Amino acid sequence: MIETKNESPAGEKPTRREESRMATRALLLDAAVSSLIDIGVARTTTLEVQRRAGVSRGALLHHFPSHAELLSATIEELVRRNESSVRQTRARLTGRSDPVERAIQTLAATVSQPSYMAELELWAVARTDPDLRAALVAAERPARKENERVVAEVFAQVSDRPGYAPVVAISLEFLRGLAISGVLRRSPARRQQLISQWTWAARLLLEQEFPVDS
Repeated sequence: MIETKNESPAGEKPTRREESRMATRALLLDAAVSSLIDIGVARTTTLEVQRRAGVSRGALLHHFPSHAELLSATIEELVRRNESSVRQTRARLTGRSDPVERAIQTLAATVSQPSYMAELELWAVARTDPDLRAALVAAERPARKENERVVAEVFAQVSDRPGYAPVVAISLEFLRGLAISGVLRRSPARRQQLISQWTWAARLLLEQEFPVDS
């Protein structure tokens, strides 16, 4: 269930009206997130979200006047689910002694999760939807800080290496691309081979000083 944010001043208990408003908003976001994951961006219409949430049209439009605002509001919850996936995978891989392999395998498992794929799908649709793109850019700004914090935790054991920052950045871009290509090219063996090859390269690159752009 998506957590609701207290709309009352700090220390004050929200009124019943505020509680009702927050509960409706949470219900709509739960419906939107589940729809994105179940049937994708194209079919996650305001009518579909309204149907899943079981609320009136007016209630939906009160909280989310546009489709773009509704979709962008799901980012926080998708990021939360992705972070949860990272933590679960890290716990599962604690037996692997190589910190580079453990970090990359953790992120590789995360990008294959439905919540991560839903976020990437939103990015792709935003390419031709200016309103959605503007809304996502605003929503991703605070989410980016959370993502950076989680990634820093994943790669913490190699953060002192000379090539740390470029390797982390390239790893993220590589794994995003792998997630997208996996939509059509579903070969688990090939995917694992590429991940293993990048892990090998990342170990070497971590020890290198990358050139600084002039």
